[in-house]
Amino acid sequence: MSEDPNARKAMLDQLKTIRNSIFVLGGMADETAQMASEIPDRFESDVWREIARRHRVKAIELQGQYAALSAEYTARFESN
Repeated sequence: MSEDPNARKAMLDQLKTIRNSIFVLGGMADETAQMASEIPDRFESDVWREIARRHRVKAIELQGQYAALSAEYTARFESN
């Protein structure tokens, strides 16, 4: 079976994009949570904590996508 170099590059690009998104979302969640802890108004700080939580959840979802795509990449291109 011949290897499609375009498919390999596309998968590597997608893995890189997912990895970068996980990193960015984690940073955004940390910054948002820190900001929430400094807001005296409870309602407003709860809103910002919820935003931080959603960033963390999305990062976890992307970690699952990364793991699945990484396994697919390995099976497709690195197993002989």
